Amino acid sequence: MLNNIIYLLPVICVALGGMVVLAAEPFFSDDNKHKVLPWVSAFFIVLGVIGFYYAKTDVLLNLYAMDPIRRVLCLSILLCAFLGISGLQWTLGREKFKGGEAYALMLLATSGALLMTQAIDFVALFIAMELTSFPIYALVGIRRKDVNANEGVFKYFVSGAIFSAIFLYGVSLIYGATGSTHFCGHVLDGRMPIYSIGMLFVIAGLLFKAGAAPMHFWVADVYTGASVAVTGFMAAVVKVGALAALGTVWVSVLVTRSGADAFWNLTEKVTIANPSRPLFTVVIVVALLSMVIGAFSGLAQKSVRRILAFSAVMNAGFIVIGLLLPNYLGKGEIQMGPMFYFLITYAIASAGALTGIAYMSGSDDHKENLEDLQGAGRRRPFVALGVAVCLASLAGLPPVAGFLAKFTLFTEAFNADLGWLAAVGFGLSLVAAVYYLRIAYVLFATKKEESKCCCGEGRCCKFNAAYVYLLRFAVAVAAITLLVISVRPALALIG
Repeated sequence: MLNNIIYLLPVICVALGGMVVLAAEPFFSDDNKHKVLPWVSAFFIVLGVIGFYYAKTDVLLNLYAMDPIRRVLCLSILLCAFLGISGLQWTLGREKFKGGEAYALMLLATSGALLMTQAIDFVALFIAMELTSFPIYALVGIRRKDVNANEGVFKYFVSGAIFSAIFLYGVSLIYGATGSTHFCGHVLDGRMPIYSIGMLFVIAGLLFKAGAAPMHFWVADVYTGASVAVTGFMAAVVKVGALAALGTVWVSVLVTRSGADAFWNLTEKVTIANPSRPLFTVVIVVALLSMVIGAFSGLAQKSVRRILAFSAVMNAGFIVIGLLLPNYLGKGEIQMGPMFYFLITYAIASAGALTGIAYMSGSDDHKENLEDLQGAGRRRPFVALGVAVCLASLAGLPPVAGFLAKFTLFTEAFNADLGWLAAVGFGLSLVAAVYYLRIAYVLFATKKEESKCCCGEGRCCKFNAAYVYLLRFAVAVAAITLLVISVRPALALIG
């Protein structure tokens, strides 16, 4: 029992933090809630980081697994959650929001994402998905009087319920085909068609959570309805959990179809006998649709939230290319390193950029359009510099980690005889670089009418000073992390 507690210690710390914040919230005045509760939340996130020092490479009750890649993914989730908490503190404190339950919701969603990353059983994965989703629904609609927030939470809740049902129906088919809910259950004789259909439904549910095409239609409206800080949290934490689970499910289905032994350690390379061409085609189609739709749709947007919403769609396409590396179709070899390195760099950069934009976006995020943000970086150079580093990583510019992530992914694709796909991805990444660099340019451009007010809203905002320290520190940590894992990629398991 003690070993189980130690194994789940990071998740326990984060979930316990959510409950402590929720229990303590009524005892603080409205002004003090946003001065104290974010720091309490950050403390429990740090405890979660420390807890991963004790998490061993092992399997817990055939429900959860831990290995070096999962450990790095979970640490990136905690960093992105820290960014989300800091951005939320600034947003809610500036708007004098009366409640402090949003911090608890964010911590509970984080614990769900951690469990999604570690799950190796479909029931455990489904529970983790729902633990992640329900707090997010509330966070998206936290501005109850905002029409965009109401529309976003309605669309997200309805589409999320539909795809949760699709996922669960797929799990029931897999259970009927294998007699087990484990990812690597043995398919019974004559039931491979049932297993294949069930797995298709499961993958569709995970692609929805990841925001990949063609299940991407909710992304832009939900990102626009949520506050910028919540958008950054969704773009990073939920995506890491979903794509980590997708990677585990992908390897498991390939192992199961080939009749090999159960596989759970994502650090190791696995060789698949008789790789399936239909599955290869599905991945190619999802990757191409996501990259094309995300790249060209983002060019037409003026809202930073919508730009980074389509960026999330496009990067999901890049990431799923990693499912075919180093050489799935030719040699049947799968190794998840390049895919997850790309995922880590994207998540940190996206969360860091949106957290910084939340700092500059004005009351109720009404000034997050490109025109309204013009010159905002000149008034807040420290945070704007961190945002610029994150945007450079998203654009794939050296020496930031996003450059190495794209270089590694495209090089491995060329080596896997997917040169045409790598060329398409490289071309579309250049298209997307236009809107990343446009945001960075706008932040530091000269504004025609300079505002004398520090917040650019025509009024004094000295009361906001108490809410900004955590945000500045978090954005700086994100930018430094992207630089460090570019110089030392072995820290993110790319050598």
